[in-house]
Amino acid sequence: MNWLVIARKEFDDAIRSRLLWGVVAFVAVLVSLTMLVPTLVPVLDADVLAGIGAASEFAAMLVPILALVAAYLAIAGERESGSLRLLLGLEPSRGTVVVGKFVGRSVVVVAGLVIGFALAGMVAVAIYGSVPPVAFASLVGLTAILGVAFVGIAIGISAATATRSRAMTLGVSAYLGLALLWDLLPQGAYLVATGAPPGQTVPAWFVFLQGLSPSGAYSALVMESIHLADPSYPTVAATLGGTTPFYVQWWAFALVLVFWTVVPLVGGHFAFSRTDLN
Repeated sequence: MNWLVIARKEFDDAIRSRLLWGVVAFVAVLVSLTMLVPTLVPVLDADVLAGIGAASEFAAMLVPILALVAAYLAIAGERESGSLRLLLGLEPSRGTVVVGKFVGRSVVVVAGLVIGFALAGMVAVAIYGSVPPVAFASLVGLTAILGVAFVGIAIGISAATATRSRAMTLGVSAYLGLALLWDLLPQGAYLVATGAPPGQTVPAWFVFLQGLSPSGAYSALVMESIHLADPSYPTVAATLGGTTPFYVQWWAFALVLVFWTVVPLVGGHFAFSRTDLN
């Protein structure tokens, strides 16, 4: 049995369990509402790029929990129920299982996000009249990449844990640490270093710390993509008030997302391959 067979089974199971359609509905409704925020708040500029920016901020909080919920039990759940031993009895390697689960759950999350954003885009066109294709496509693509990164984290956690409860605990911890609470790290470091909260301009190391989380790297890349559609839209460099070091360039944030996708998978496989399932 190869990884493609396992991935296909994961996708088929998601359709039967309605997981995929739940992701679609959740994303479509909430992203649509978020993109309409600028039209509801008088002090905000009610244009479509502002709507895209608002949607990206919400996606940075929404997508991680969707991906974690979709994937955290992929291996741990089957291990606790005993069905994992049946799967391994068909003679795939444990690495094949990890890769197949990762690919299958990633396809589920990406498909749900793309369809959900497509529906939200139709709502945006109805309200704003048009949507800049490059900026919107970049938002969808980057959001999908963020989802895949958190699927990698979730599969790594699932591979390294023996029970559902442990996988859930680590999944919640990952969400809190990487999506909700990470910003406290650069904020606290800046306060300690300067004795004051951050202002309109910040040093490069502050931006670097912000971008070391998957959600922070995603937000920085979305800012860059919107700037390509409208040069008046600020980028990460605009907050520095000076030259932009290499470690806060767009490719550095792209590498952060690659890191958070690959390293948890490798670590989870390492732990899984050395676990006695008997």
